[in-house]
Amino acid sequence: MTNSRVGVAVRLSAGAVIAAVLVVGAAAGIAFAWMPHTASPPSRLVEPAAADSQLTCSGPLLAIGRDANAPQKISAVAAEHVTATGADQKRNTLASPDASGASGVTRLVTPAQHRAAPIAAGAASASITADDVAGFAASSCAPALMESWLVGGSTDTGAADLVLLANPGSVPATVQLTLYGTDGVQEPGPGGTVIVAAGTQQVVPLAGMGLNQGAPIVRVTATGAPVRAALQSSIVRGLQPGGVDQSGVIAAASTTQVITGVRVTAEPQADPTSIVRLLAPTAGATASVTVIGVHGTTGPAVEVPLKAGAPVEAELPALAPGDYTVVVTADQPVVAAAWQATGTGKDADFAWVTSAPALPSGEAGTVFSVPAGPSPQLVLVADADAAVSLTRVDGGGAQKVTVVAGQTASVPLAAGTSYRLTTDQPVRAAVAFAAAGALAAYPVWPQDAASAPLRVYP
Repeated sequence: MTNSRVGVAVRLSAGAVIAAVLVVGAAAGIAFAWMPHTASPPSRLVEPAAADSQLTCSGPLLAIGRDANAPQKISAVAAEHVTATGADQKRNTLASPDASGASGVTRLVTPAQHRAAPIAAGAASASITADDVAGFAASSCAPALMESWLVGGSTDTGAADLVLLANPGSVPATVQLTLYGTDGVQEPGPGGTVIVAAGTQQVVPLAGMGLNQGAPIVRVTATGAPVRAALQSSIVRGLQPGGVDQSGVIAAASTTQVITGVRVTAEPQADPTSIVRLLAPTAGATASVTVIGVHGTTGPAVEVPLKAGAPVEAELPALAPGDYTVVVTADQPVVAAAWQATGTGKDADFAWVTSAPALPSGEAGTVFSVPAGPSPQLVLVADADAAVSLTRVDGGGAQKVTVVAGQTASVPLAAGTSYRLTTDQPVRAAVAFAAAGALAAYPVWPQDAASAPLRVYP
């Protein structure tokens, strides 16, 4: 072999050896992480800008049928009085074209502070004494939801109940109202679908969805924009008004509903004054209803069988005056609310008390407002012993209360102010009012949580 050919062969052999070494080295590097085999894309965590808080109140008390020439005409008969808190909070009103004489529905807008979720709360109350409607009502100002449940009211003779639908947003909302009655889900009537223009409240008579329904429950489903739903209930027995109430919603069905803030003001009477209404929307269920007082469980649990889609009412055991919690547990998701009355005769009033969500523990706490009203109290219940502290937003010393697990506790509040509640264990709470001829209660809802950080990839 010539020298030139030998040189070429040597070079080719050396190249092959070097290539083989590089392949083996690269494979070993990958196996032992000496060199990366994939490149991680660059990214960073970004905290989304917090949204403004937008709360909508129930609006003034309304009456229907005052004009004999226009029996379906709705009139505003008592203004709402709002107590609220929030940094740089602004108040404005939503138009209420269905109600003559209405000054509007209060909307509370609290801007976000940099990237922190705003802390805001509000509540409203109203009272009236008239021939066709009388009593006291109080409810919290609440966020709009895409779906919610109204548990309460009636379309029997003497009832004049109204579904209140407010759209605080900037685009129209299409709302589907589905009534669950004696025979299950009712076919939507003329009032089954409602267009709620942006910045307005629409009022729908409950009787327009189905007559002779003694225990209706309404599912509210919105598309296009969320709505803030509420139910105004009133009753006239014979010629005497028997009370008025504005109740909020239940956000979702669940296997446990905890209804706290039930205030019994009188000794047991011949007519029932404590009732719970229940519905299993999608499947038959068996519900267990337990009443918890200041000393724990009161009497045995009441077992209530439920057919899918058919509301049921159960009378609660005779209760002595005091504050109570009604706990409903079921083997299928249910919605529930309690009806409590001061009586069924002259100068009586009633309240529909809806379930209370759990308030989280921690230093941030929960802010809530207490409007004008008689003898307000905060009623609390917890699954584990909880140390609760209440501090007035406008200053002042803290009130402290220990909530013993499985017992209902209460603490007096000042009307027309707002509080921050902190607790070392989750609790459920409601603001309740009571006096002669006046009864109302609403649950305390937790503040909206800040959005979680997002990982952004360029």
